[in-house]
Amino acid sequence: MKEVWVLSIKTSLPEVCINSSGLECAYTVFESFEKGKKEFRKLIKEFAFSKNAMFDGEGYIIHMKKYADDMMDEEFVDDFECLDKNRLYNVMESLRNAFTGKDFAFEMESEFITDWFIAIESNLNNIHIHGEDDGPCNGVDPLIKTNIFSMNEEKDYFLYIDDMFGQDYSAELYIDLKKAELK
Repeated sequence: MKEVWVLSIKTSLPEVCINSSGLECAYTVFESFEKGKKEFRKLIKEFAFSKNAMFDGEGYIIHMKKYADDMMDEEFVDDFECLDKNRLYNVMESLRNAFTGKDFAFEMESEFITDWFIAIESNLNNIHIHGEDDGPCNGVDPLIKTNIFSMNEEKDYFLYIDDMFGQDYSAELYIDLKKAELK
């Protein structure tokens, strides 16, 4: 049996996604993890650092940044479970760094923080941002899930983004790098 690495991408970019038929899919097979990882990071960087329906061209998710900018300036320093503007900016900066292809250890002070519209869960270089409590019924129901902060280990990696932060239509991006065996 021969090991290969499969890079799959499903996205609406550069446009928004009105329905699932607007998602384009592509698959590429690599003979080594390093080649697959290099292409994975190249694709993410191309999307994040060009202007499109999801990214501002500077590596930030447009609607996530707007959501953060619109948050109240309260800081819940003593409450590790409350998401405030500074904590969300720190998460956005960590995502931006990951989009550049840098390896670093991602850590949050708490494994779960929320502002009762979105929640951020993290552990061991994984992050999952999703709608919480009042968010989904108010149109705030993003999905950002990834484990790409450090890609030094040969394992499966993913980046999933549905940027629904209250706008009418979201843009979607799903990228996977998975090991497969050929018979």
